Amino acid sequence: MNIAELVRYWAKWRPGHTAIIHDGTRLSWGDFDARTDAIARGLRRAGVGKGDRVGLLMSNRIEAPLVTVATLKLGAIFVPLNYRLTGPELLPLVEDAECRVIVTEAACLGQLDPARATCDFQVFAAGSGGDFDTLVVAEGPPPTEAVTLSDPAFICYTSGTTGRQKGALLTHGSTLYPGIAKNVAEGLTWRDAIMVAVPFVFTGAVVSCFVQLTIAAGGTMVLESNFDVDRYLDTIERHGVSAATTVPVIWERLMRSPDFGAADLSSMKSAASGGAPVSIDLINAYKEKGISLIQCYGLTEASGLVATMHGEDALRRIGWAGRALPGTEVQIADEAGATLPLGEVGEILVKGPHVMREYWRKPDITAETIVDGWLRTGDLGMMDEEGFIKIMDRSKDMLISGGINVYPAEIERALAGVEGVAELAVIGVPDPDWGEVPMIVACAQDGRERVMAEIEAVGERELAKFKRPKHIVFSAEPLPRTLSGKVSKPALRAAYPAVPDDAARLFAVKA
Repeated sequence: MNIAELVRYWAKWRPGHTAIIHDGTRLSWGDFDARTDAIARGLRRAGVGKGDRVGLLMSNRIEAPLVTVATLKLGAIFVPLNYRLTGPELLPLVEDAECRVIVTEAACLGQLDPARATCDFQVFAAGSGGDFDTLVVAEGPPPTEAVTLSDPAFICYTSGTTGRQKGALLTHGSTLYPGIAKNVAEGLTWRDAIMVAVPFVFTGAVVSCFVQLTIAAGGTMVLESNFDVDRYLDTIERHGVSAATTVPVIWERLMRSPDFGAADLSSMKSAASGGAPVSIDLINAYKEKGISLIQCYGLTEASGLVATMHGEDALRRIGWAGRALPGTEVQIADEAGATLPLGEVGEILVKGPHVMREYWRKPDITAETIVDGWLRTGDLGMMDEEGFIKIMDRSKDMLISGGINVYPAEIERALAGVEGVAELAVIGVPDPDWGEVPMIVACAQDGRERVMAEIEAVGERELAKFKRPKHIVFSAEPLPRTLSGKVSKPALRAAYPAVPDDAARLFAVKA
């Protein structure tokens, strides 16, 4: 069994059942299977074979899931690329993956210019004036390849405390397993419709929602072009959406919509939130609509999901992220990796069939991250006597903005050398719309307007919009440091638990 064969399975068993709904277009499993065969033939003609990498750089279009499965049918490795990244941010990812082909759209072609100048790959663009149709080869036998559950399927890039992107290599088996476990636990089947309004190229969409909740169950994915509160509510009603997993800020925006009270959300039976704690007010608001909004816990290196909970536990265990999936082991460990007693805080370690195989071409970092089969998540948490897990803190230097992991080290590296700044650091601060946003604390005495202008210029050139700091605080004193001489982020976060009154706004209009 593999992901591609599951698509063929649903095409044979329920060929007329809807697989994808996107902007008025419906594809049945039979049509979806045939179209992915055609694109796979085109990719093979372009030179893609087993083990080759195919990148996807596009917004939410119908071609996105088609290219994903077509790639996997060849035994090739799918590489989702965030279309919100700038050209310089994409360059190291494309270099690292060594993609043979990248499928994109006209609006994103310019972002590939830096990579095209140094890397050898073919580009096919969807949309008006693009050449994507040349990839569609209608005639010929269905492309087949011997693919096992242990063969690689995805390289999903995630940053780290160094600000350098690392590609988590996920296999067919590792990506399917959490979906099968979740579907069994929650009773999701081919009758369910799953909403996806976040970018398809995010792991939480392409792996967690598409592979795990659509392909594994044989259901229907409702792929929205983007997130719009009013359209989201209407889509749930119109298509009978029964499952959605997104970040708290999205659930909160839906709750604040003037149409929320009158909206018929009775079809929803699986409403999950990850990436940040869920408040009691939010849980209660959805409970009044008959929906149990649950919190779950996952990370890319574990194929997107580690722990979840039943709806009846949502209110009873507020602040907790659920229990481990069936077949998943979780332990709380000290710095040496020794298991801690229940109730004590330590690093969350995960073991199971959904843990990544490795970081792509980074054996040293892989060996530091997966020790004796245990994935060291870098997250701090505790476990109680019922096996529930609570996320206490991030041992990684990271903030979560709108559900997207943002690594301060990446921002600091891009802004290093701004003239007039003796030193700077980036921390996360609360934001009513995004949960958290980056804020700069800078040690600079003179020319603050010029410093801000240069930061904005560098940010527009080097940083995706969601990474660009929204505030800056100037300090006359050196930044606090640890005994080892590093900037103390805990001390900065303690000093700035919220945006101070004297902070200046960055990218006020442009981002």
